[in-house]
Amino acid sequence: MLSTDAEANLSAQWGKLASDILTGRWDIALEDLNTLREAIDSRSPAAIVSSASAAAQNLPEPALAQLNSRTWLVHWSLFVYFNHPQGRTLLLETFLSPSYLNTIQTSSPWILRYLTAAAILSRKATTSPVAGSAPLSSRVRNAIREVVKVIQTEEYQYQDPVTSFLKELYVEFDFEAAQQQLALAEVVVSNDWFLSDFKDEFLDNARYLISEAYCRIHQKIDIAYVVGPPSLDHSDF
Repeated sequence: MLSTDAEANLSAQWGKLASDILTGRWDIALEDLNTLREAIDSRSPAAIVSSASAAAQNLPEPALAQLNSRTWLVHWSLFVYFNHPQGRTLLLETFLSPSYLNTIQTSSPWILRYLTAAAILSRKATTSPVAGSAPLSSRVRNAIREVVKVIQTEEYQYQDPVTSFLKELYVEFDFEAAQQQLALAEVVVSNDWFLSDFKDEFLDNARYLISEAYCRIHQKIDIAYVVGPPSLDHSDF
């Protein structure tokens, strides 16, 4: 608190975030994460290091240094966002913001798996917000639509069954292919360190999205298809 060295303070903030992640203090870790993000985003390129100084010290250019900081923050934030109760919605708010979406597209396209999973897991929050909770931003309410656009744009450099599921469902409108990708996605989610605890919730929400999309584009519907497997929450219809 007494230091005037911005770099030392920033390093200390990283250390505090790491400590709170390791001890599982998720509310405090979320506060640390937000503080660190604000510190990174508020630093102008000149405040990071001047271009002349960067060249002299063999350091990265200011814009690249900020990109690297945001890339690290995106990865570390997964520990918080997939353990905090409101984490998936907060992930969408952060990752869909222009600066962090650009970071993901530029340096870490594999994070699209977690962005896509968060959009699917937050389906109920975006369609039926909890009474008394803070209103959701348009970015979160339209998360599925925005994520599908990003999946299309970045398909050339990253795709997996989780992202392919949304592509088949909302771009190709191929329901059989979507079901096939969902079966593959179940295996991926089951084996993913961050997503495995959300497997059942992920599958329920994904099946709901299939049924919802199917109902929107068909005038006549086979009720057996709409009812789906027993795990589907029929009260959502």
